[in-house]
Amino acid sequence: MVRTKDRPAELREALASIVAQTHRPLEVVVVNDGGGPVDQAVHAADRAVPVTLVRHPASRGRAAAANAGVSAAHGAWIAFLDDDDLYLPHHLGAVLEAARLAGAQVAYAGCRLERPDQPAEILAFPFDREALRLANFVPTCAVLIGRAALAEAGGFDESLNFLEDWELWLRLAQRHDFAFTPEVTSVYRVRPGTVGGEMAPERWQAMEQLFARHWDGVTPRGLTARLWRLERDIAAWQRRALAAEAEAERQRLENRFVRELADAGLLPFVYRLSRLVSWLRGRRGTGA
Repeated sequence: MVRTKDRPAELREALASIVAQTHRPLEVVVVNDGGGPVDQAVHAADRAVPVTLVRHPASRGRAAAANAGVSAAHGAWIAFLDDDDLYLPHHLGAVLEAARLAGAQVAYAGCRLERPDQPAEILAFPFDREALRLANFVPTCAVLIGRAALAEAGGFDESLNFLEDWELWLRLAQRHDFAFTPEVTSVYRVRPGTVGGEMAPERWQAMEQLFARHWDGVTPRGLTARLWRLERDIAAWQRRALAAEAEAERQRLENRFVRELADAGLLPFVYRLSRLVSWLRGRRGTGA
């Protein structure tokens, strides 16, 4: 099930990643939630996999779009992919196998998190019911859910404009253990203006609602573990910031040095000298 709105280029990439699956899906349901036409992208994928297009003339929100897609699907298993994310070719096969081996109704796999101008991160945390009450470590694109379990949980909560996936995972976790494979099988791309980006005030409000519903399951052990991870993450962010600052200073010094060489008219000499050094190293490597 693919939600989309006004991102036709990204949608084409997402659908192409579905078509490329080694375990080909029975169908794809695309929900256009109040966006512009997507017929070209849908028709391109429809040549390889049957595609059903659900159109919302006006946006009904993320949760309503997801529920509409689930309602239009016919398979026993539902997988999710937003239009700006990608599956790696073995995704569906890997999560289906994880669910089968564990006899589980919910399965998820490792996921690569990509942000602009930052190193990629791997999200691959084993299932922990207590930890899930404090942080969502299960990206939507990494999940596979049995239709029966999804219906039993009541689907996505349409009163939430954000964090609707996390809230559904919490309801599912009340009844089911999640199967997990650490194999990285999807790509979660966070870009400016996307849901995974900086927390808008509305997302903080949604988080307050979510905690109000599920806080009774939080234990001191789970809260302590979450705070420890937060402290660790802050330290990692600080190290990255220091490294970036050091690299910026190195670049500034290098640029200043080059400018000074240019002002002194020495750049041609330095260039010829570097060529000579490279030539001598090459001769030494060949034994000449």
